[in-house]
Amino acid sequence: MGWALQMCCLWLEKTKSNRPWTGLEIPVHPNITAMFALSIVTTVSNGQNTKFWTDHWLHGSYIEDLAPNVFKCVPLRLRKARTVNEALQNNTWVADIRGALGWHGLAEYLELWDILNNWNLDTTNDVHQWKFEISGLFSTRSAYRNFFIGSVTFEPWKRLWKSWAPSKCKTFVWLAIRNRCWTADRLQKRGLPHPEHCPLCDQADETVQHILCSCVFARQFWFAVLQPLELAHLTPSHRISSFADWWRRSWKKVPKHLKKGFNSLCILGAWILWKHRNGCVFEGAAPNLQQALQSYKDEAHLWQFSGAKGLAALENRALAQA
Repeated sequence: MGWALQMCCLWLEKTKSNRPWTGLEIPVHPNITAMFALSIVTTVSNGQNTKFWTDHWLHGSYIEDLAPNVFKCVPLRLRKARTVNEALQNNTWVADIRGALGWHGLAEYLELWDILNNWNLDTTNDVHQWKFEISGLFSTRSAYRNFFIGSVTFEPWKRLWKSWAPSKCKTFVWLAIRNRCWTADRLQKRGLPHPEHCPLCDQADETVQHILCSCVFARQFWFAVLQPLELAHLTPSHRISSFADWWRRSWKKVPKHLKKGFNSLCILGAWILWKHRNGCVFEGAAPNLQQALQSYKDEAHLWQFSGAKGLAALENRALAQA
């Protein structure tokens, strides 16, 4: 069962206790239980559907937060079972505490006693609200979304990971979009030896975004690749500073039946430019546009032979135009 659906079971058990399966031991991952506890705001009325020791009900806090040493002395069985209604009847919660409290525990106990001593229950039902919906009602959609709070988004994931290309090429493009390639800008930040200028154009500072789209050499390369396909208008301009942005904008202008092939083309082109750059840096080769284009054609042929149908469709379009 998915995590969001497991959380749904906890919600139904909390808000609709008349369900026939309520009370059964449904296996729930500890992370889900913790997330559920953080996602619920409880307003206690009669206290019959709120857990005294484990729910978030006392002045917006857990008992464990207010009195951690007292909480440690309560057996796990009682923590799970004791409701607020039961605990406040004749101060039954006191009897749940087993073992010695110590000085800190005793101080927490007295503070807890003062808070609970004047707590009055009524006859209406407890109200449980889901924090992440304005209505206060649970939805599996919001529960699922909450598991990804704080995660790093990656906008072009589908164009990258769903396209036909070797895994090493996809991984490189992913790293390039995240600016994780070891170009001069990253090397300089870490005090490591680095080229003074871009090895392809010898004009601007080297960054991976510059190498893939705004470099003069890269723009000439993309024009030569796109022009036979009648897509020369998509060639990146010198103002483009992000390969991912150029890819996204260009992709929107490509006919629907060619989009998959265009994605493979972008990955392949970026891979060839990076390899050509590495040849200049590590092997002392001079930038050579014709050599880069020939490498692109040879690699594209191998990709098509291996199953890159979208790239083959682009190639067929170029042949038809010729």
